[in-house]
Amino acid sequence: MKISKYLAECDAPISQIGFMIALSGMANVMILAIINTATEMVSNNNLQARYFLLYLIVFVLYIYTQKYAFFQTVFAIEKFICRIRVRIADKIRSTQLHFIENSERGDMYTRLTQDSNVISQSGLLLITAVQAGMVLIFSLLYLAWLSPISFLMTIVFLILAVYIYLFYAKSISEQLYIATQKEAKFFGYFNHLFDGFKELKMNRQKSDDLFDQIDTLFKETEVLKVKVGLQQITHLMYSRLFFYLLLVILVFIVPSFHASHADEIYKISTTILFIIGPIGMVVSSLPSLSQSHVALENLGELEAQLDEVIIEIYFQQQPLVSDFKEIQLDKATFSYQDKQGKPLFSIGPIDLEIKKGEIVFIVGDNGSGKSTLLKLLTGLYYPSAGSHDMNHEPIDRNQYVSYRELFAIVFSDAHLFDKLYGLSNIDDKQVKVLLRLMQLEKKTKYREGKFTQLDLSTGQKKRLAFVAAVLENKPIYIFDELAANEDPQFRKSFYEVILPDLKQQGKTIIAVTHDDKYFHVADRILKMECGQLVDF
Repeated sequence: MKISKYLAECDAPISQIGFMIALSGMANVMILAIINTATEMVSNNNLQARYFLLYLIVFVLYIYTQKYAFFQTVFAIEKFICRIRVRIADKIRSTQLHFIENSERGDMYTRLTQDSNVISQSGLLLITAVQAGMVLIFSLLYLAWLSPISFLMTIVFLILAVYIYLFYAKSISEQLYIATQKEAKFFGYFNHLFDGFKELKMNRQKSDDLFDQIDTLFKETEVLKVKVGLQQITHLMYSRLFFYLLLVILVFIVPSFHASHADEIYKISTTILFIIGPIGMVVSSLPSLSQSHVALENLGELEAQLDEVIIEIYFQQQPLVSDFKEIQLDKATFSYQDKQGKPLFSIGPIDLEIKKGEIVFIVGDNGSGKSTLLKLLTGLYYPSAGSHDMNHEPIDRNQYVSYRELFAIVFSDAHLFDKLYGLSNIDDKQVKVLLRLMQLEKKTKYREGKFTQLDLSTGQKKRLAFVAAVLENKPIYIFDELAANEDPQFRKSFYEVILPDLKQQGKTIIAVTHDDKYFHVADRILKMECGQLVDF
């Protein structure tokens, strides 16, 4: 998404803000003109009270217009940032699973937090810069009225200063972009630091290697940011030197050639000194505004990446036309691909039929494609080839959202949410029964729509995820190694009591398991081997 489109989304009262900024700039210069006039009258012993009253009126106008512009801009920018974040979050949940699996989360976090904050903080700076620009324009008009030659020389110096800045601005923006990309990697390294803390504590060399990577990245970013900062400071200093040089020419050289210029020299010098302030504000704000520009580009790039892989959000979602009786995969395949589009691992072609009310076990070695098959079967992955049917009718892309609603899933890496999202009117007694069934009644409680304790062991987390899945009351349950590494008593209860009870309720169960002792519980057993379904 281009930055111009982002700016078009901002629903701020731009015309009113612009008008107030113009009034504020004009009032600022009127204050200068009043002071200059009053100073001249003081020197002539002719100061009048009306100038004091006029000064107060203009000063109040300046304060009011500045406050209005600041307040409206802050409201508009925060609303704009909120809208962008919400929209990107909506697109993230609407994108495809394999995109999320292959994405750099650190990069996403950086763009949604740090970049958004940069844009948010630029609001007041932007208004200050625009207001300084308006002051500059009215000051130049005032200067043109005082001395046309001073005005022309100031314009020439301004053009030179702007040219020099723009000459280096692109290079600075590119370096700022590289710096933000490097900072995005921090999240990835810190994820390794936190998620792999136990492994790092057990292996000093591994810990040192990871720390060396973090240290190197920090130092590279430091060098890059220092370089950019020095360039920005150098440009700022040069811009100010231009105007101090201009002041020298106007005060010491030009009066020798123009007598009329000499008569207004104190007003001209005061105006030039007054102009240096707004110019300094504009120039000093440019680095931060450049960072905001880069931040907007980063958000636009993220949104463009999401748009490329989003499918469902553009479809008019349609419900399934009939109740689930059978699910079929007909010569269905799926391939993982690298960034160049070359296949890394594939499953299929697969022919599979799952009937309502049966218990199906899936077995196979690690890496054989069991989890990929589950994701394909549940619609988390779309078939690369072949078809995915329900009741012998192809499932259209605009029906996948409804199709997934058939499933309650506990994957091997099940995530526990802080509360039971999507569920209402939960029976507390049923939750207590399920917690007791999963032997979790002493580990956590259900209160006010959430569980009191989520800091559990891996097995306990999967059992708590089972409780949440059963509460969803879906037609099909999928359990990926749910009973793995559990004690014999629980495994016996899970296979011989819990699963048959779910089947008796009319549920369909698909479970990945290696517990051959309980294969007799299943109606069918499927085996995955090197991405293929083979006879068991």
